[in-house]
Amino acid sequence: MAKQMMVFPFTVPLDGSGRMLDAAQGVYARSLARTLAERLSEPPRLNANLAQLTADGPLDGEHGVHGHGWVVASQPWTLEEACHIGLPDGTEYVLHGSAELTDRVRIRILLVDSPQKQLALDHVVLRPRSELFSALDEAALEIARAVGEEPPEFSWPTRDVEAYVAYLRGRDMTAAHEMGVRVPDPRRSFDPYLEATRRDPRFTDAQERLLALALDFALGGQGPLPAAREACENLLAIDSSAFKAHLALAEIDLAQGEAQAAERRISTALALQPEWAPAFERMGTALARQGRHGEAIAWFERALAERKEDTDALQGLGVALAECGQLESAVQRWRSALACGVNTSDLHANLANALSLLGQRSQARKHRALSRRLQRKPRFGLDLLREAWDWLSGGTRPGR
Repeated sequence: MAKQMMVFPFTVPLDGSGRMLDAAQGVYARSLARTLAERLSEPPRLNANLAQLTADGPLDGEHGVHGHGWVVASQPWTLEEACHIGLPDGTEYVLHGSAELTDRVRIRILLVDSPQKQLALDHVVLRPRSELFSALDEAALEIARAVGEEPPEFSWPTRDVEAYVAYLRGRDMTAAHEMGVRVPDPRRSFDPYLEATRRDPRFTDAQERLLALALDFALGGQGPLPAAREACENLLAIDSSAFKAHLALAEIDLAQGEAQAAERRISTALALQPEWAPAFERMGTALARQGRHGEAIAWFERALAERKEDTDALQGLGVALAECGQLESAVQRWRSALACGVNTSDLHANLANALSLLGQRSQARKHRALSRRLQRKPRFGLDLLREAWDWLSGGTRPGR
């Protein structure tokens, strides 16, 4: 069984008025703790989980405006306090301490063995800022050995310290959006990732997290959509080979009903990376949205040749086949999607319509009932009339 550790954000020093000496230190306190949690985790031996601490109250720098913000502590817990924290079942260790990232890296690590109610490690890491990676490696090594493990093999995603520091700010911004923490200017949420990419154009993790945040803005409503588009365009200005940025823009286009624009974007991405299989299904979807179902079939089949359990491709292929009059083949694809775990109202509705046209009315009614149940819609009106007509036309009596 894996050893369980809860990692809390590090504390930061405050001035005499109770404010942080540097607002950025709160960001780094959370980010360094997050990095160590990720650096230490190696299932099934050790799981290190980051505690995200938020509360409602006045936000710094906004003239006391209330909102949902981060909790920033100024003093580490005493041993007694740490032993009385409510933890998830099975959690053996509490990691906390203090951190500072200026022209130097200073991390005081306090590791508490909760069941034994004792301090398992009290270690200070102190190195120049330029040795940030070595500082984090040292911290991970000391913590892992304190719990009887060796730290997992780990390769830093960049060797540029300043690119990584910018990336840490970006990760904190992403976490803020995920946790519903109010951000003063959401349009600037992408700036840290863009800075990281400018400093190291090969820093792919920074690019991918930027694109994930852009899609969260565009599809999940976590921020202004124009900012998401602009971030993708800015990334392409830095790295014209960033084909995934074209795919993210295509996803935004599809969400806005601009299927032709999406098709152009996907074509550009495929010109840069012809064998990127996830783009095959997206091209099929873009063509199907334009009513070009015959062309879409080939792209969906190409996606399934790469990954036969691609449920989006299975469902898209089913729709395209049905639109081309190949109902039996469409039903086969939709049933394959069901077998892969898809259970949506739309899938059952598609099956109900196709099976009804194929004369399999009993099966059609079952899928229609499942579709309604998933939508939490009662049976009445046209639904009952349709079922009555199916019965009169030769199907079995509808169930009540």
